[in-house]
Amino acid sequence: FVVTGASNAVNLTDGLDGLAAGLSGVAFIALAGIAYVSSNVKMSAYLNIIYLPGTEELAVYCLTIFGAAIGFLWYNAYPAQIFMGDTGSLALGSAMGTAAILLKKELLLILIAGVFIAEALSVIIQTSYFKYTKKKYGEGRRVFRMAPFHHHFELKGWHEAKVVIRFWIIGILLAL
Repeated sequence: FVVTGASNAVNLTDGLDGLAAGLSGVAFIALAGIAYVSSNVKMSAYLNIIYLPGTEELAVYCLTIFGAAIGFLWYNAYPAQIFMGDTGSLALGSAMGTAAILLKKELLLILIAGVFIAEALSVIIQTSYFKYTKKKYGEGRRVFRMAPFHHHFELKGWHEAKVVIRFWIIGILLAL
């Protein structure tokens, strides 16, 4: 459930130039920090988290994905020269979910990847409400102008780069 959910949430977020890559970089740097702290006996005892021997290698893996995401972001930032697509976004989400499982921090992933979760929930809310109102009133009604809700802000008149930067800021705050 965690891997599938994270994978699909990142895929749904990959709709604006640099959004999924930047947020993935933020999430993986946070997971790398957690992996490093979890591998140290003294730090994990001080922070009262589970000591997981060997997770320093997972920290290196997360830092590698962080580096790849930031390197990719150079060409994917607005206006994008290269697009991520389903192959990249599904792989990033799967790696994120897997790292959270290996670190035994599945519930913490909800906070770290909060923007991804919110994007996925906006799609679920929009489709569920549309189907419900179509069945009840004969016509479908919407909660958002468009889902996922990064497109909602675009339709409200925000520039694509403004939406991406604001979501990055929220992602950084959630990761902290």
